[in-house]
Amino acid sequence: MVNIYGVKLLDELRFLEIKGLVSAYLPDDSSKKASSFKHAVDAQRQIIGELLARATLSSTFKLANSDIRFQYSEHKKPYLENQRDMYFNISHSGEWVVCALSRKEVGVDVEKIRKINFNVARRFFSADEVGHLFSLPEKQQLDYFFDLWTLKESYLKTLGTGLTKPLSSFTVSEEFGVPKLHEGGKGLDVYLKKYNLDSRHKLSACAFEGDFCENIERLFIDDLLRMIE
Repeated sequence: MVNIYGVKLLDELRFLEIKGLVSAYLPDDSSKKASSFKHAVDAQRQIIGELLARATLSSTFKLANSDIRFQYSEHKKPYLENQRDMYFNISHSGEWVVCALSRKEVGVDVEKIRKINFNVARRFFSADEVGHLFSLPEKQQLDYFFDLWTLKESYLKTLGTGLTKPLSSFTVSEEFGVPKLHEGGKGLDVYLKKYNLDSRHKLSACAFEGDFCENIERLFIDDLLRMIE
């Protein structure tokens, strides 16, 4: 099953109060990386993202924290060293850090909804997607844009290619309310799901298995510390 977990960011003062405690669960290089960020919110996203991944991996797959070692692919996708059939992916935007877990390759993307110039869609979306976007009533365009963006990003994160594979090279459509992927006129053998996070953020997941959890499991820092072995 694909499971999705989310942690809402703390206010800056509270985060600074617990930063030392939380960082103790991370390797030294991760703590040093977080300390290199200029803004506290970026440090928090780095620390909570790794803590969330470690806690959920530990709890779900019964791994000791000391046995969880991350490596990175050519395009910076993290994976577990010396572990098979255990996959994860992290994303953060706005007030949220999220993590997806699966027994097969998985990707997740969260985006804070914000005003944009819709002409950017002509650069990143396929012709069919652009046509559908501009056919919608203006009030629906922003929701559709970020639904589409997170679905497409989650697919690229599942593949681990980053933007070396253009977002415009494949198309997301909906069949009976279920998002599907197409490329070169053929359906792709992957699965997509949209989640309701809150009114200010969009979240989508993609995986090579279709058994998705129905809802996001929302966690707090204390939950993560209890979950880590």
